[in-house]
Amino acid sequence: MHLKLSFAYVLTFLLLLIVMLELHETAHIVVGRFICGCWGPRDFNVWSLCAGCAESYPLWWLATLAGPLFSFALMWLGMGWLGDAEPDRAALGFALIFANIPFGRISTVMLGGGDEMVVIRHLLKNEYSYTQMILIGSVLVLGLGVPPVIKAFRVLTNRRSWLYVVGFLTMPLLFLLMYVLTGLNTLLGADFLATPWIMGTPLLITLHTSIAFMGLLWLRRNLLPSTYQL
Repeated sequence: MHLKLSFAYVLTFLLLLIVMLELHETAHIVVGRFICGCWGPRDFNVWSLCAGCAESYPLWWLATLAGPLFSFALMWLGMGWLGDAEPDRAALGFALIFANIPFGRISTVMLGGGDEMVVIRHLLKNEYSYTQMILIGSVLVLGLGVPPVIKAFRVLTNRRSWLYVVGFLTMPLLFLLMYVLTGLNTLLGADFLATPWIMGTPLLITLHTSIAFMGLLWLRRNLLPSTYQL
């Protein structure tokens, strides 16, 4: 697969990234609502169970696990599409892998944080030391996150394809850190369209995601070789 980067491609990929981030958070809050019976507070990347849920419902941790399971499942779906003989399907698979920020999932766990570590600390707190739990978490996320990245590297025919892979591993994460986690969360912190409404989600998040989703539908063909190779 030969990847041709352009402004249109990058813009469309970033819209996909925004949509994938919100779907990840939606997986958390929907499972949390199912377990707890209520919606907890949230922003663009941090969510909470409603008050008293963790104390009342022993399976609360399934809500935490739902987000990474959803993201890794999409990475593996993308990896499967990479083997498709149809170039457009393979290109979508490539985008799907990196729009679910595999490097972000892996690096966060290696630093002792992330959803995966919350679940591991809860389930193994009486059996292993903190360092051992980080090692266990790192092995798990490496096993889930590395195979799709390796497959993406192998199918690229671009010169210096490793640079493309490094870029797609790091730049989306930097974009999320600066634009979403810092910029948009700052707006929420300033009480801008911060009123919760549908599924306990602040209005700003719903409007922002809706705009990104509509833009993605409009520009989606920019991710496909049948378009950018014309």
